Amino acid sequence: MGDTAVICAAAFFGLTTFPIFSVASAHAHDFASTDQRVELSAALMFFYALGAIAAPWTTSTLITYFGPGALFYFISVAHVALVIFGLSRMFVRAVPDERTTYVVAPRTSFLIGRLTRMRRDGDE
Repeated sequence: MGDTAVICAAAFFGLTTFPIFSVASAHAHDFASTDQRVELSAALMFFYALGAIAAPWTTSTLITYFGPGALFYFISVAHVALVIFGLSRMFVRAVPDERTTYVVAPRTSFLIGRLTRMRRDGDE
Protein backbone atom coordinates (compact mmCIF):
# COMPACT_ATOMS: atom_id res chain seq x y z
CA MET A 1 0.00 0.00 0.00
CA GLY A 2 1.43 3.37 -0.98
CA ASP A 3 1.85 6.45 1.15
CA THR A 4 -1.16 8.15 -0.41
CA ALA A 5 -3.45 5.22 0.38
CA VAL A 6 -2.27 5.14 3.99
CA ILE A 7 -2.86 8.88 4.39
CA CYS A 8 -6.32 8.61 2.80
CA ALA A 9 -7.22 5.66 5.04
CA ALA A 10 -6.01 7.54 8.14
CA ALA A 11 -8.01 10.63 7.11
CA PHE A 12 -11.15 8.53 6.60
CA PHE A 13 -10.62 6.84 9.96
CA GLY A 14 -10.24 10.22 11.66
CA LEU A 15 -13.32 11.65 9.94
CA THR A 16 -15.45 8.76 11.11
CA THR A 17 -13.99 8.35 14.61
CA PHE A 18 -13.45 11.92 15.80
CA PRO A 19 -17.14 12.97 16.08
CA ILE A 20 -18.26 9.89 18.06
CA PHE A 21 -18.09 11.59 21.48
CA SER A 22 -19.82 14.75 20.23
CA VAL A 23 -22.67 12.86 18.61
CA ALA A 24 -23.09 10.58 21.64
CA SER A 25 -23.06 13.57 23.97
CA ALA A 26 -25.67 15.44 21.92
CA HIS A 27 -27.84 12.33 21.79
CA ALA A 28 -27.59 11.87 25.57
CA HIS A 29 -28.49 15.51 26.17
CA ASP A 30 -31.60 15.09 24.01
CA PHE A 31 -32.96 12.71 26.63
CA ALA A 32 -31.84 14.63 29.73
CA SER A 33 -33.94 17.17 31.56
CA THR A 34 -32.59 20.62 32.34
CA ASP A 35 -31.70 19.73 35.93
CA GLN A 36 -29.77 16.60 34.82
CA ARG A 37 -27.43 18.27 32.32
CA VAL A 38 -24.52 19.02 34.67
CA GLU A 39 -24.47 15.50 36.10
CA LEU A 40 -24.78 14.03 32.61
CA SER A 41 -21.85 16.08 31.30
CA ALA A 42 -19.75 15.08 34.31
CA ALA A 43 -20.58 11.41 33.81
CA LEU A 44 -19.79 11.56 30.09
CA MET A 45 -16.44 13.21 30.76
CA PHE A 46 -15.66 10.67 33.50
CA PHE A 47 -16.35 7.69 31.25
CA TYR A 48 -14.45 9.32 28.39
CA ALA A 49 -11.47 9.69 30.76
CA LEU A 50 -11.77 6.06 31.85
CA GLY A 51 -11.69 5.00 28.22
CA ALA A 52 -8.74 7.29 27.53
CA ILE A 53 -6.87 5.55 30.37
CA ALA A 54 -7.99 1.96 29.80
CA ALA A 55 -7.81 1.75 26.01
CA PRO A 56 -4.08 2.50 25.58
CA TRP A 57 -3.18 0.13 28.42
CA THR A 58 -5.39 -2.64 27.01
CA THR A 59 -4.16 -2.08 23.48
CA SER A 60 -0.50 -2.09 24.49
CA THR A 61 -1.05 -5.35 26.37
CA LEU A 62 -2.74 -6.89 23.33
CA ILE A 63 0.06 -5.69 21.05
CA THR A 64 2.63 -7.25 23.39
CA TYR A 65 0.96 -10.66 23.15
CA PHE A 66 -0.50 -10.66 19.63
CA GLY A 67 1.55 -8.14 17.62
CA PRO A 68 0.76 -4.78 16.01
CA GLY A 69 -2.34 -6.08 14.21
CA ALA A 70 -4.10 -6.34 17.58
CA LEU A 71 -4.50 -2.55 17.59
CA PHE A 72 -6.80 -2.69 14.58
CA TYR A 73 -8.74 -5.66 15.92
CA PHE A 74 -9.25 -3.81 19.20
CA ILE A 75 -10.50 -0.69 17.42
CA SER A 76 -12.80 -2.79 15.23
CA VAL A 77 -14.27 -4.65 18.21
CA ALA A 78 -14.80 -1.37 20.10
CA HIS A 79 -16.59 0.24 17.14
CA VAL A 80 -18.76 -2.83 16.49
CA ALA A 81 -19.72 -2.88 20.18
CA LEU A 82 -20.58 0.83 19.98
CA VAL A 83 -22.75 0.29 16.90
CA ILE A 84 -24.57 -2.65 18.51
CA PHE A 85 -25.15 -0.66 21.69
CA GLY A 86 -26.37 2.38 19.73
CA LEU A 87 -28.76 0.36 17.58
CA SER A 88 -30.14 -1.52 20.56
CA ARG A 89 -30.78 1.76 22.39
CA MET A 90 -32.51 3.21 19.33
CA PHE A 91 -35.10 0.45 19.38
CA VAL A 92 -35.54 0.27 23.16
CA ARG A 93 -35.90 3.95 24.06
CA ALA A 94 -38.74 6.14 22.85
CA VAL A 95 -38.15 9.37 20.97
CA PRO A 96 -38.16 12.45 23.23
CA ASP A 97 -41.45 14.32 23.21
CA GLU A 98 -40.00 17.80 23.37
CA ARG A 99 -37.32 18.99 20.96
CA THR A 100 -35.84 22.41 20.52
CA THR A 101 -35.31 24.06 17.16
CA TYR A 102 -31.83 24.48 15.77
CA VAL A 103 -30.45 27.99 16.09
CA VAL A 104 -27.73 29.06 13.69
CA ALA A 105 -25.01 30.87 15.61
CA PRO A 106 -22.07 31.62 13.32
CA ARG A 107 -18.73 32.07 15.02
CA THR A 108 -17.86 35.58 14.03
CA SER A 109 -17.41 39.00 15.55
CA PHE A 110 -20.20 41.46 16.27
CA LEU A 111 -18.77 43.77 13.61
CA ILE A 112 -19.26 41.16 10.87
CA GLY A 113 -22.76 40.51 12.20
CA ARG A 114 -23.60 44.18 11.93
CA LEU A 115 -22.08 44.47 8.47
CA THR A 116 -24.15 41.55 7.20
CA ARG A 117 -27.18 42.74 9.20
CA MET A 118 -27.61 39.41 10.95
CA ARG A 119 -29.40 39.40 14.26
CA ARG A 120 -28.73 36.91 17.05
CA ASP A 121 -31.96 34.98 16.40
CA GLY A 122 -30.86 34.18 12.83
CA ASP A 123 -33.38 36.42 11.07
CA GLU A 124 -32.11 38.86 8.49
